[in-house]
Amino acid sequence: MSIQELFFKQLDRPINGVVKADQADDATVYQELDEYVVTNELERHFRAFFESYATRLDDPSIANRVGVWISGFFGSGKSHFLKTLSYLLANIEARTPQGQPQRAIEFFDESKLRDAMIRADLQKAANTPADVILFNIESKAGSNDGGNAILSVFLRVFNEHLGFCSDYPHIAHMERHLEQRGVYQQFKDAFAQSTGSSWEDERDGFQFYQDDVEQALGTALDLSAEAAHKWFEESEQNFSVSVENFCHWVKEYLDSQSPEHRMLFLVDEVGQYIGSNTRLMLTLQTITENLGTICNGRAWIIVTSQADMDAVLGELTAAKANYFSKIAGRFKTRLSLSSSNTDEVIQKRLLRKTPDAEERLRHLWDKKGDILRNQISFDRSGPTLKSVD
Repeated sequence: MSIQELFFKQLDRPINGVVKADQADDATVYQELDEYVVTNELERHFRAFFESYATRLDDPSIANRVGVWISGFFGSGKSHFLKTLSYLLANIEARTPQGQPQRAIEFFDESKLRDAMIRADLQKAANTPADVILFNIESKAGSNDGGNAILSVFLRVFNEHLGFCSDYPHIAHMERHLEQRGVYQQFKDAFAQSTGSSWEDERDGFQFYQDDVEQALGTALDLSAEAAHKWFEESEQNFSVSVENFCHWVKEYLDSQSPEHRMLFLVDEVGQYIGSNTRLMLTLQTITENLGTICNGRAWIIVTSQADMDAVLGELTAAKANYFSKIAGRFKTRLSLSSSNTDEVIQKRLLRKTPDAEERLRHLWDKKGDILRNQISFDRSGPTLKSVD
């Protein structure tokens, strides 16, 4: 038996060194779920998160539970943990290498997650309908976001998730209004008939199609050409966005779904993006707080940061710490990941042997173990060959 034949999985398979929020091809999704190792530390974090997420919507404390802060330095696995949560909360359908469908929840059986209570909470969460929006905040931020950068990013990903324009919020708001009136498809059909192009393909260049847009608006809303022109012109001039408006738009969407439906924003590397910027941190606090109260616990924000919340607060001046003390209360669930279980991950993900190989190696160790122990000693720094006189 060759060395390569000893291992349960191919040694030369590609493994992503860094988990990326926007990488969602079938092979990557399957590998990230199939090879995810739940260490003892991660099992505790799964328990803490899903116990909180399982809180009933009529519980008065639910509004204060919607913020989750995941911390850990590079290599601790916080991005992989966040992405795995997104898979489980949406209970996505992965594809095996043979093309067979497999739900995310099916990867987390008793062999991966030993605690039956956690598996029950996980199953309950997977059965709860939810919209899950996973994104890296730096990659979604725009150069024109101005002083409300955090809010602009949240609105952008929310609009994009619903199929609305992501680059121009006033256009997305127009689409939202048409959708609520039940004439959005009629508008798109009228635009396509006028231009010969689909609205989704051309809306980023709406300035070049203003006459066609106004004509389509007139058709959809039964407006005169003059009224449609005025409506479209004023839609940009009068558009404004606030945290409260954004939270109400999220609530309107949730109210159009089933009573148990939830929306989750999973934001990777938010701590690095915010840094020590007081304004950005307070905006994040306000969004979390307002989503909790306005949406009655149905909208959640889960973020990752290299520093834990207590470290962020401890590094601030006394004046800023007063501002940020309120923020700590908005993130009731705080999960701190360490790199202490790396050896367990390596053993289970990389060094796992086939059953036949395990039996042969045990038999070989029984015969040759004494010789190996006399020749090689192991400590935390690695193997050491004993000197020979």
